[in-house]
Amino acid sequence: MVWDRLAPIFRRSDKQTKEKFQNAIITEPLSQTCYIRWYLKHKPNQVQFNYSMFPFSYIFRYENKYHLSGKNIWELTRNLRWFDENIVLIFRDSTIWPKIQTRFRNFRSLETNVDSNTFNTYIAYQLTIDSFNPKWSDLSSVVELPNDFMSIPKRYRHLEGGVAYAYVEEKEVISFAAAPHIHQEDESSFAIIRGIETKLLERKQGYAYRTMTKLCQHLLASMLIKSIYLWVDSSNASAINLYKKLGFVEKSKLYAIYCDPGSLIAEL
Repeated sequence: MVWDRLAPIFRRSDKQTKEKFQNAIITEPLSQTCYIRWYLKHKPNQVQFNYSMFPFSYIFRYENKYHLSGKNIWELTRNLRWFDENIVLIFRDSTIWPKIQTRFRNFRSLETNVDSNTFNTYIAYQLTIDSFNPKWSDLSSVVELPNDFMSIPKRYRHLEGGVAYAYVEEKEVISFAAAPHIHQEDESSFAIIRGIETKLLERKQGYAYRTMTKLCQHLLASMLIKSIYLWVDSSNASAINLYKKLGFVEKSKLYAIYCDPGSLIAEL
């Protein structure tokens, strides 16, 4: 197991260095938008990672995805063979892309099944109470899930555990949005929104806007969350327009690529 190979590294790390790393990662864009910090706080046993403080860089693995940060991440993997299965690489610094290309083959973008030697570009957005700008007053058809007369649709059940809202007509979910990752333990409390979806034939009628408005109101006003994060493919213009209308502001850019099994070229 990867964790077994990483364990000696952590045994050698002193407590002060670990605490310094935990403090540094609070403001790291990739950590905030890709759930890394939430997993460290709430499900640390499901996270495998290696890091360096000088310079600050790290590699995380969870949910069968590898999250890379820093220009010198390859120094962290010199004696480790991480990449031995289906993987998604998510990285913040596009300058490490040439290094990835020298070590892997058979790249594929995340949104298609067409072989590609490029990466997806995502934009990470942040919303705070100061930037939140709701303009829809009639939210009577937006309900919190689960409720007495409806359960969360099957395709969204993996998002249970946080807060979810849906625009409902005749007990049918028309639009849905959830914040399954919520952290409230300190001044940097945050929530991450996922699973935003509206039925294909019901789009561009304001349902997603109303659903997101109710969800964000609940998180910011009722739960007093400091920041809400989400990330979206840079080509999804309609979604980006929706988030900007609500007051989301761009936080950073993220890049992602799918690598096929056995695509590692050189030993790390």
